[in-house]
Amino acid sequence: MTTAPGRRNAGASARRESERRRAVERTGQHQRARVTLPVTVALAAVFGTAAAVATVWQAGLVVALGIVAYGVRQTYRRADDNWAKGAAGERATARLLAPLERRGYAVVHDRAIPRSRANLDHLVIGPAGVSYVDSKAWVSKKSKLTVAGDTLKYGRYDQSEALRKVVWEAQQAGRALGCDVRPIVAVHGARVPGFWGQRVEVQGVTVVAARKLPKLLQNLPPQPGWTPDRITAVGQLAEQRLPPHGG
Repeated sequence: MTTAPGRRNAGASARRESERRRAVERTGQHQRARVTLPVTVALAAVFGTAAAVATVWQAGLVVALGIVAYGVRQTYRRADDNWAKGAAGERATARLLAPLERRGYAVVHDRAIPRSRANLDHLVIGPAGVSYVDSKAWVSKKSKLTVAGDTLKYGRYDQSEALRKVVWEAQQAGRALGCDVRPIVAVHGARVPGFWGQRVEVQGVTVVAARKLPKLLQNLPPQPGWTPDRITAVGQLAEQRLPPHGG
């Protein structure tokens, strides 16, 4: 079973990708700054001087400093970082799953799928068998989750492809472990619709509010043969056959 260091690995690959993209972004910003900042300073001098002549020198100084501040902020403005949000969501899910380890569950985080660049966010092994949990940080205040028929949407975006990927990832985990794996999506942020306490079944995937995840897993019906010894053995097998994702 995993320990605290294992939980700290949750979201590691997403965090590394976020850092890599941030480094690339910062390099581009520095390159643009060589052009934009001299132009900004020149504009600040022109408009600041004009304001000082028209009024008082203090007003000119305020105008000039305002233009420079605006130019620097625009040049170094960060792009929306979905990778960082994803990493934070995975770490939050790991914290929610931690109490299950003390109840005899085995939990592993951020594992690589053999011969694939994809990763498995969380695998939970317990009396009900194996569940694969994919964390989703759907935190936009402008968007919400809706279900129409067998289609899940986040805002106006159809999530069918994302759900198919979750099913595929669960299947790959099952092949590696030699057993069926239940696909689950744990949602941080957006309210999950449904009549079972923020839970809905869509395209073979259980979509649940992240805070409801531990209760969902504990309420799954126990399956024959999933003894404490087997749970431990399958947890160890997961760590052997599904190595930490390298990002």
